[in-house]
Amino acid sequence: MKKRVLNNLQQLAGAVVLTTLAANIQAGSPAAGDVGIGSQAPVFSARTLEGKVFNLADYKGNKPVYLKFWATWCSYCKAEMPHLNSIKERYGDDIQVVTINVAMNDSVANIDHFFQGQGYRIPTIFDTGGELTKRYGVVGTPHHVLIDKEGRIAYRTFLATDQLDQQIKDWSQARRSEAASQPKRQNQISFNTQPTEQYSSVLVQGTAQ
Repeated sequence: MKKRVLNNLQQLAGAVVLTTLAANIQAGSPAAGDVGIGSQAPVFSARTLEGKVFNLADYKGNKPVYLKFWATWCSYCKAEMPHLNSIKERYGDDIQVVTINVAMNDSVANIDHFFQGQGYRIPTIFDTGGELTKRYGVVGTPHHVLIDKEGRIAYRTFLATDQLDQQIKDWSQARRSEAASQPKRQNQISFNTQPTEQYSSVLVQGTAQ
């Protein structure tokens, strides 16, 4: 695997001190087992900063989803962003990449400034009120959640790891093999682009079926 700045971060994974979110988010977070590996991912619909609607339910049965919880004041989050961007560029047709900014002590302006400076174009939800952060039991940033195409949480981790990369690679290969065996199948999803007055925040909340 190609060398990157994350190699140094992974060596520090056992000792890294994660940024703890405020008590009002922690108090409302579900128990770890409720959103642990193998459990159904909490269903939600929200607008991205570009005003498009992302609905997690749309991807069930279609393709996996990669959620990255982060903040612009989180140094580890920003150090990992080139890795996330490369995942999107390489596997974006097979895995839907979405970032969720936890919104605490952060702003849309900060995100725009950071993304524009680095040239990133990654779908991003600004979690006003911290509802998604709570529902996914996230208490520190960065936090990565991989959701398989059946809507289950397949993997979650604080720092990007080789295991995370391998899972994404395996999913991509499986999806491309499936597509090759069914060349006429058309099963693409696009974001809803209805106009909105707000950048984001949860629009619809649902429970896993």
